[in-house]
Amino acid sequence: MTQNTEWQTASEPAEWTWDEPDPGWHSPCRRLEATGLTSPLDRAELAGIGVTGIQFGSWDGRDPGCLNTDVIGLVAGDTRTEPGHVYRVDGGAYFVRLDARDPLPLADGCLDWAYAEHFIEHLTLAEGIGWLREVRRILAVGGWLRLTTPDLHRYVAGYLDDGADGFFARHRRRLMSLGAKPEDLPERKAFMVNQIFQFHGHKWIYDLDELRHALGAAGFDPDAISVRAFGRSALPHLAALDRAVRNDETIYVDVRRTVTTGPQDR
Repeated sequence: MTQNTEWQTASEPAEWTWDEPDPGWHSPCRRLEATGLTSPLDRAELAGIGVTGIQFGSWDGRDPGCLNTDVIGLVAGDTRTEPGHVYRVDGGAYFVRLDARDPLPLADGCLDWAYAEHFIEHLTLAEGIGWLREVRRILAVGGWLRLTTPDLHRYVAGYLDDGADGFFARHRRRLMSLGAKPEDLPERKAFMVNQIFQFHGHKWIYDLDELRHALGAAGFDPDAISVRAFGRSALPHLAALDRAVRNDETIYVDVRRTVTTGPQDR
């Protein structure tokens, strides 16, 4: 499922589609104001505009303390977002265009939280581990990452389920409620498994063990990883960013940034 096609202020994504936006495309918004801040950004600069956290792969305007990021830019009239420049969008939250496959243009320990909903699966495993390593670097000790992604275990269980109203049937109805046509969603179980790997621009699908592997490889403490439910988090304002439309297929994880003695801390 792709991100919204316009600046998000509601709790649900807009239009359903198999495809992800072209990276050269810009999402429309009503107003863009340049803040004068450009990357690299440090904690003092971010605090000066009230930003304490970051959200990846989103143009979400719901949390005023969030720096929203995406490889897709925004456009308002003749103004387009330039990579590395911070903008205020529609008089509310902030946005910077960046590619999370690159080193993040943010100082060490400059943020208290990070949120990524249905984002990591759009990266290869190596890219995902590299991104997580960078997220860990920019989080202050004691900071939190909330990570949500389609759950491979749920899809495999759905494939093995012989019930007439199992996960695949329910998920198919949900996708059709979002605008998918019946002819786009054949009832074959193999199709439902393959679409989560092949469509939406997905590159790597995770279960809990694979998330633990990626987070551990990035330097996070395995003992600091907690599985959560939809709408439940160590930080309630992070759980408030969860989108109900995705909760049937999603695994939710909170990870605390702890101090370790690995090479990433030297």
